[in-house]
Amino acid sequence: MSGNKADSRGREMKRSLNGRILRNTLLNIFVLVLVCCGIMWAAMQSLANNILLDSLQPMARQSAKTVEANIHMLADRMMNIAGDPRMAGEAGGGAGGEEALRADREQLLMEAAKIYELYAIGLYDLEGQLVQGTDTAPQRLDGEFFSLLQETDNMTTDSSTKFQEGLGITMGMPVKEEGETTLYVVGVYKYDTLNDVISSINLGRHGIAYMVNHGGAITGHPDQTLVLEGETMEGLCGGDREVADRVVTDETGATEFSVEGGIMLAAFSPIRGTQWSLVIQVPKADYASYINGAMLVAVLSTLLVLALFPFVFAAMAKFGNTASGHFRMAVTIMARCPGWTVAVLAIQALTVFLIWFFVYFPALFIMGISGYLEAVIFDHVFQGLIDRGVIGVEEG
Repeated sequence: MSGNKADSRGREMKRSLNGRILRNTLLNIFVLVLVCCGIMWAAMQSLANNILLDSLQPMARQSAKTVEANIHMLADRMMNIAGDPRMAGEAGGGAGGEEALRADREQLLMEAAKIYELYAIGLYDLEGQLVQGTDTAPQRLDGEFFSLLQETDNMTTDSSTKFQEGLGITMGMPVKEEGETTLYVVGVYKYDTLNDVISSINLGRHGIAYMVNHGGAITGHPDQTLVLEGETMEGLCGGDREVADRVVTDETGATEFSVEGGIMLAAFSPIRGTQWSLVIQVPKADYASYINGAMLVAVLSTLLVLALFPFVFAAMAKFGNTASGHFRMAVTIMARCPGWTVAVLAIQALTVFLIWFFVYFPALFIMGISGYLEAVIFDHVFQGLIDRGVIGVEEG
């Protein structure tokens, strides 16, 4: 009897020791999983930031070139108006004197306003006073725009897009006779030319594009009230003066900054031929959700495996203890210490699974993020611009 009791106590002690070893092993695996998830989360956040910033820069440059092309198209129209023979009275051979010349110019301005859908167009003398034009043309040119027009004596675009109580693109061109500037023709195009491009750039759920002039004022934004209210670049970037200075000095680059507790990723590029820069801004939270979701799946999957492990262990141990017949000799060693043997085998299998899960799966996920971001940039931005005819594509 005493021998049986001693054997029973020995088996109980062995089970207790095996149970503690198993619990400690599971706890160590769980801690290891949490540490690996934390490291992988930080690495993937940094990698996603770098991928997105690197992708945003060429996108900002291409979008700026699209705006530039539209501005050049408007400038060409203004040059054609200034160079039209009727502007100098050449079409009618001078017949009728000043009245005929004025009538020719009036006809030219009215045609231009109708064909090019101008808010206003007018001829101004060298002092900036209106000579003739549409009813909506300003009576006088003042400020920085007129000074720059006089200084360059060439095609000039106003740095501000405000016009009266709305928005428009103001352009001026000297009218020359025998090489000398005699008048200035100034027209105000509809803001739709810029708005079509800006509104077509939709990256992520909350990504936007907007324009800033050298003075830091917002000149183009999907929310036009911000332009009318005089919002500034410094206000949109959370008061980060360094970022605002980089944008208004015609720098091309990408950066991140904080706005109301959220991190924004932004890329910017100057629009040549103007005093504007284009900025594309995307909240980091739009893409962090994918990474956080992947981490959640990893942790939950590990917890599920650890939760099922004791049941698998018990089933395997029971199978080992009850094996008989031709397999009795093969399981003799396991029968003497089934819990420990099965635990070691199971832990080895779980280790192989975790190594695969935390090395192979993250690599695939990271490559997937890179491809996804590139696809989003094309599908949501350039394909939209192509479909709307903002960007032309040559066939062949």
